[in-house]
Amino acid sequence: MPTVPVVSEIIFWDDFTMWIAVFGLILLLGVASAINQARKGRWYTAGGILFSILGIDLMLFDSFFWPGVFLSVVGFGMEFMAYWRTRTSGAV
Repeated sequence: MPTVPVVSEIIFWDDFTMWIAVFGLILLLGVASAINQARKGRWYTAGGILFSILGIDLMLFDSFFWPGVFLSVVGFGMEFMAYWRTRTSGAV
């Protein structure tokens, strides 16, 4: 009787492929959130989300750790600017 191949035998799934899929999912969700904030006109928040997500994705690669830290710091700084502008301007 012939056997039916299992999904793991059809799709080659190693550690590198798994990490690329995780990075892609994190980036996709971050870009969707940034687009949502940009449509509302919250540009500092959108930039903060996008730079933070890009930085976190880069930090997960060993050779791009420090550029990832830089992008994350820039992103969190933009998030702080968005928070500060919202609180000081009285905008909703």
